Amino acid sequence: MSKYFTFFFALVVLVYVFLLYCFRIADSGNSINQTYRSFFLRSPISRIAFFLDRPGDARFELFSPGDSLSVEIDYQTGREPDPRVGEWMERIAAQTLHKKVRITLAKEGGIPNNSAFSDRELRKLARDTRDRELAKNRAYVHIIYISKSRDFPSNTGLVLTDKDLFIFSDGIDELTDSRNARSLIEESTIAHEFGHLLGLEHASSDDCVMSERVEVYQQGKLQFESLPTEFCEESLRELEVIRRESIAH
Repeated sequence: MSKYFTFFFALVVLVYVFLLYCFRIADSGNSINQTYRSFFLRSPISRIAFFLDRPGDARFELFSPGDSLSVEIDYQTGREPDPRVGEWMERIAAQTLHKKVRITLAKEGGIPNNSAFSDRELRKLARDTRDRELAKNRAYVHIIYISKSRDFPSNTGLVLTDKDLFIFSDGIDELTDSRNARSLIEESTIAHEFGHLLGLEHASSDDCVMSERVEVYQQGKLQFESLPTEFCEESLRELEVIRRESIAH
């Protein structure tokens, strides 16, 4: 009996290690990840067990039943969000999740006044500034306004994990001196990065907020007034598929 148990236990460990490698270490394009990741994302337990916290991994939780999305906004000193950020998130959540938004805005005095942050520092910053009570909500997003990305200096925004969204205020400031253009870039960037948290990839149309041009800028080569802030039909169709999958779950 003990031999069978030992064999079974060893088999379970091997399967776990193999899946962990496919989900966390190997290139995300591997067939196991492509085929089975979505299945494991449906269970909070399996998400924890396999450390499934990449952008898009919380999509079923964000689409979970309920009429509200909890949004926590922290910011580095001197990098305050636009006063209309609440309005933007109301529109974005209504269009994508059909949910209302509950905003918690708090200046985060503990954020170092760095001129730029590495990806590793950003991950730690997200963990350290997250409100533990708010984060207990399944439909929860954490937006952090800081200076700039050291690893992606041309980005105005970035997502590295499943529920954290970074806006790079200094990166936006370097693009324009116009207040209106700055607000448009900020609004467009938030919508774009939020789309990644929902599991959306870049769209092919330049008129879609999920276009790659919304995330990575080359100074002087873009008419800011033409920046999209709405999700196009291509992205909305993808979101509808995810919504149906979450309902089936």
